[in-house]
Amino acid sequence: MHERTRYTPLTVEEQQFAEENYQIIFLYLRSRKLDPEEWYDVVVLQYLLAVKKWFQRPELHRWAFSTIAKQTMRSAIGNHLKKEAKRIRTVSLYETVPGCGDVTYLEVVTNSHLEYINYGECEMNISYNVKVPERASRKKSDEAKALDSFLEMKDMRNMRFECADTDEGKKVCTRLRSYQKYKGHQKLYKIFRLGQDVYVVKEGAGEEPDKVGVAKESKAKTSNTRKSSKRTGSIKAVS
Repeated sequence: MHERTRYTPLTVEEQQFAEENYQIIFLYLRSRKLDPEEWYDVVVLQYLLAVKKWFQRPELHRWAFSTIAKQTMRSAIGNHLKKEAKRIRTVSLYETVPGCGDVTYLEVVTNSHLEYINYGECEMNISYNVKVPERASRKKSDEAKALDSFLEMKDMRNMRFECADTDEGKKVCTRLRSYQKYKGHQKLYKIFRLGQDVYVVKEGAGEEPDKVGVAKESKAKTSNTRKSSKRTGSIKAVS
């Protein structure tokens, strides 16, 4: 059994040897497709430890020094990745839950989750039998107002929110589902998103736009736009 190599200052000979083989660090990181600016600090101490091992344990000379250095740096990278995997990651409530389609974290948060929030220590005064102020009314979003109007229209079976891009479509879809849950309307209509547009379909309407239909509609819009631009171009050419 050999004694464990410890982190101690390098001797002059070890320093010179480390400088001569310094490029091994960058060659190894590039071979692993790792950014040297990000991973240099992770592996450099293990590289210097490999230098110490090389001088303290002559039996390692049966292998090339680059092999010993790469082995120690591989260990450092593995340990770093394990630590990162255990680290708690902060996510946005509007971020979608992996593997759950368009469902966001905001839609799955319940009152029981509030028990895990650490509010810290604070001083407060507690009073009883006080006059309770009137609860402020919940302000409706533009989407919620449009949805309420749509539900009052008996002859309308579905509606579509045309959004500027996919990110805006996700936000609109989240707000509509939150309002649906708040009102308890889960059985009255369905909400889903296709691309950047959000659809609301009343239950029993029997209509759900599919991706093919949306693609055809989008293609038709593009075709009309091209035709319009060609006409405009021809008019400009004549004038």
